[in-house]
Amino acid sequence: MLISFCLFSCGLKKTQSGHFNTEHTASLLLNPALPGDNPDPSIIRVGKVYYATSTTNEWAPYFTIYKSTDLKNWKLINHVFPDGFKDMKNQWGENNFWASELVYDQKQNRIYAYYTAHNRETKGNPGLQCGTAWIDAEKIETGKFTDNGPVIIEDECGAIDAFELQQNGKIYAFWKNDGNGCGKESWIWKQEINDSRTKLLGQKSKVFTNSQPWETGLVEGACFFTLGEYVYSLYSVGGCCDAKCNYKTGIARTKDLNSGIWEKYSNNPIMMSNDKWNCPGHGTVVKTADNRLFMLYHAFNKNYDVFVGREGIIEELIVGADGWPVLHNATLPNRPKADLDFIDNFEKDQKLDLAWQWPSKSQRPLMHFNNGLKLAASDENHSLGTFLGQYIKTIHFNITAEIQPGDAKTGICLGGAIFKSKWPGELGGIGITASKDGFVVFDNFEGNYTILKSSSENLNKPVQLKMQISNNGKQIEFFYKKQGAEWLSFYRTDFLADKYVPWGMGYRAGIVVKGASSQTGAFSSFKLINN
Repeated sequence: MLISFCLFSCGLKKTQSGHFNTEHTASLLLNPALPGDNPDPSIIRVGKVYYATSTTNEWAPYFTIYKSTDLKNWKLINHVFPDGFKDMKNQWGENNFWASELVYDQKQNRIYAYYTAHNRETKGNPGLQCGTAWIDAEKIETGKFTDNGPVIIEDECGAIDAFELQQNGKIYAFWKNDGNGCGKESWIWKQEINDSRTKLLGQKSKVFTNSQPWETGLVEGACFFTLGEYVYSLYSVGGCCDAKCNYKTGIARTKDLNSGIWEKYSNNPIMMSNDKWNCPGHGTVVKTADNRLFMLYHAFNKNYDVFVGREGIIEELIVGADGWPVLHNATLPNRPKADLDFIDNFEKDQKLDLAWQWPSKSQRPLMHFNNGLKLAASDENHSLGTFLGQYIKTIHFNITAEIQPGDAKTGICLGGAIFKSKWPGELGGIGITASKDGFVVFDNFEGNYTILKSSSENLNKPVQLKMQISNNGKQIEFFYKKQGAEWLSFYRTDFLADKYVPWGMGYRAGIVVKGASSQTGAFSSFKLINN
């Protein structure tokens, strides 16, 4: 039993899990731990508190920071870069905000974040570079990280998925060269890094690549840890991020980190899709104060296709009879739907809730609070307007908002990607707005702002707007409600949810304001209720 408390792992085939008390283990957890689009999660413990982060892809703020004291209930408390690229050294990052990894340096009492971004000054795959940022541990909830800028750079294919291991007084950085993005082999690499995480030291060396028949396409998302005489690595292979994904996870170990000789587990892959979750992988582990080990990784909920995105899943780690680390593979999507609802009473707010996001290449939208949210209008995003969104967490939900009609078209929207867009963050959407001139249902997912239905009427009092998403995310009905009246169904349409879901991330539900930059939209409240 003592051995089982000391080992990190990423998974177990169902056929290997029979001798574990899987029912008891699974019942202790709530999953998804990080609901919604939270890929590539990382987790650390500082004293009695756990912190987690995740990929934010093509959305700002960049890189979530969650907090928990029990591994069940998580609260979004900060972001590595709350104001997006403005917080980055020389504003170097443009998009592809991937794979943030947290590290606690106890001697310095600092928390470091490794992350991937695409350098706006470099074209193509070489622009994928790994940066580092840091913050004093006691300021993690309220402060800002200091960005060191790019530290790990691969001239040919780019570098992603950085990870750190501290061993024998040295600090090692690991990363993947993104060979699959430029027709080359993908390898995991290793190199020593200095104490301030600003400079690589010595020479880089290869760790391993996809060398076994089951290891399709590429190797990536590797995490490392020590146990006894071994250094272990858990790594993912295959396609991660869309409906055609075939992600799997394996494990390897070595007795000498600098030898370059790794033993891969004979029962690999140790984690793969099951009847609840699809394409699990790319995570890290944490050790509790009572020496239990848990892993946080991502997977698609099979009931939601890929529309929600890859959610953060947590499992306890167990050591198998053969001494290799395994998972119980019995995790259930058991978080109550009420936990997934979001209500924002803008009339009581003084600042924007941390859940709200905007497209990663855009600046933070202008706004102020005065008995509600006043959001500046625009004609950006292919004439969609200014958009603030957040994760959807199921595929059956209602979006509602109360607004004060004015000059700008103000309303609610489901945001995804423009069809055949140049990059996944090229925002498109479908929604309903109201202005002093009436109601409009619109769609710009094909790249052009198209009015599906409108009504001409004089609106000068607050109205409520609603979108009802049903039929596995494939039907949307639009409603409005005037003061003192009942909800009125205004328009209903089939929706090709699989056509507009962005690569590597899920849809966003949110608010939108279309108009001249001098105009604003006024919101009193917003609700996202899951059915």
